[in-house]
Amino acid sequence: MKASGDGFWELALTDGSAWFSEWFHERLRWIEGVKRSTFNDLRPFFSPDSWDLLLHQLRAHLEQKIPFDAKFSVQLADGRTECWHMHGSAQLNDIGHPTHVAGSVRVVTATGTGS
Repeated sequence: MKASGDGFWELALTDGSAWFSEWFHERLRWIEGVKRSTFNDLRPFFSPDSWDLLLHQLRAHLEQKIPFDAKFSVQLADGRTECWHMHGSAQLNDIGHPTHVAGSVRVVTATGTGS
């Protein structure tokens, strides 16, 4: 997975828990040994508008089956700003209800030093 240069994530819809690949820990400088266990752990790195867009895109994917494929501005711990391209898809149970959303993320631009 690391060779691809992408990050990978999974969100469990049943309890809100999440898994993030090492890519996130490296880029966001999450402290080693501190478990990141909810999707909300990403929130501090997103502007309010980007976070709202992320939630809107996830909801549209789950409720309307619109592909989850969007770009978001992210402020890294070191002050740099990056544009992340995230995409993913719902995983369904035997009766067709979504139980997880899993996907990947890639940096598509890196700009400046932040403000």
